[in-house]
Amino acid sequence: MKRVYVVVLIFLCLLFTSFTPIKFNKQNVYEITKELSSDKYRGRLAGDKGNKLAEDYIISQFKKNGLKPLYKDFRQSFEVYVPLIEGQCTLKVFDSEKRLIKQYKYGEDFKEIISGQSQGGRVFSKLDDNSIRFESRITSESLGSYEYDKRLMKDGVKAVVYSFDRMMRFRSPYKEQIDYKEGLIKISVQTNFLKELELFKKQGYYIEIQSPVNYKKVKVNNIVGIKEGKDKNLPPIIFSAHFDHVGFDADGVVYSGALDNASGVALLIEISRALKNTSYDRDIIFAAFNGEEEGLIGSSYFVKNSGLDLKDAEVINFDMVGSKQDVPLSILSSNSRSVFSKSMVELLKNKIKCKNIYQDNSDHAPFCYQNINAVTFIHDDTSKIHTPKDTIENVDIDRFEVIFNAVNIYLESRTKLVYNPKVDQFSFTSILLGYIAALIILESVCFVISKRE
Repeated sequence: MKRVYVVVLIFLCLLFTSFTPIKFNKQNVYEITKELSSDKYRGRLAGDKGNKLAEDYIISQFKKNGLKPLYKDFRQSFEVYVPLIEGQCTLKVFDSEKRLIKQYKYGEDFKEIISGQSQGGRVFSKLDDNSIRFESRITSESLGSYEYDKRLMKDGVKAVVYSFDRMMRFRSPYKEQIDYKEGLIKISVQTNFLKELELFKKQGYYIEIQSPVNYKKVKVNNIVGIKEGKDKNLPPIIFSAHFDHVGFDADGVVYSGALDNASGVALLIEISRALKNTSYDRDIIFAAFNGEEEGLIGSSYFVKNSGLDLKDAEVINFDMVGSKQDVPLSILSSNSRSVFSKSMVELLKNKIKCKNIYQDNSDHAPFCYQNINAVTFIHDDTSKIHTPKDTIENVDIDRFEVIFNAVNIYLESRTKLVYNPKVDQFSFTSILLGYIAALIILESVCFVISKRE
């Protein structure tokens, strides 16, 4: 009977002490990704109402997961210049009698361009008029493109038609954050249609172009919460992800942005939930950045205006996590932080296949520029991003768990887990009551056994 007593005692002890307060749920990440990438959020373009809905949703999740607001109602406000799409985009050709002879198909034959000093409006003119310019190559978004557009405007050009050979359904709102009120109407057409327009030009035909681009400054918000640690002298850990995306086309086609970056925000939210019933020795900041697609605007603003002492802080950013493509987990960072990023790969390599990449194209970069150790965890699959094909169907739910395992390994190496009786799911009181119940059960079992003997 004593042997049975010992075995049962060991079993019950294990039963009541083998719990873990960190319970990650990959299904939650999938459902949040699905939510944020639904048409309801209209592609989450900064300044659009869909982006504001995403703000509200993230705040509701942060509150539910027990985070405290770092700023008023979690919102850190800043301004950003955004090329919003408002209205229709059309391209029509009329004969010399001004009768419509052709209307091109938006999204297939042609599309608006937002680079440089692009601005919306309507132009109706003869194709051979000097106000219409044909270009064989699209100018990319750069300071040089603005200077070139200014020269065209000075020469009386009102609209530019560019040749384009790739898929029309690609969108990027990246802008150099330059203030301008006037601009050019700019569109791209498939190369064969540019040649057709040149033939129409020789026949003295007219062209009508309408662009929906509305370039303006808008007020948006980062959403930032904090899980306070025990020791305020220790530097914080920052988990982050950008929730904005590229919006929608003039005909209403939504760019869902499931991988880029509803997935990263969903993982950020789930980590905050998984850690809800824990307490660490240092603060953990959860930052959902806005304006990343315009040029890392939200993270840049946070680094310079956080109100926190970020010296010796460490940052893990999540961007494009959960791709179905067979790509390894990449640790993305700036060259200046190579020691930190290499140490991260070294930390994970025995359990998780990963590699280093050095680029400044995600929200780790503004931290690195300020000599703060920062990396981005990314499944670097660019095959569908910034197109309508970046949908929830291309997200692999099982890969979320790999990322969380990496986060857990990192936390164990950097922090000390402290249980807080006020917030722990299994508080000291509940554990004590559990042991008492276990002893009662044990005594009952032993009594039955002794009777049988």
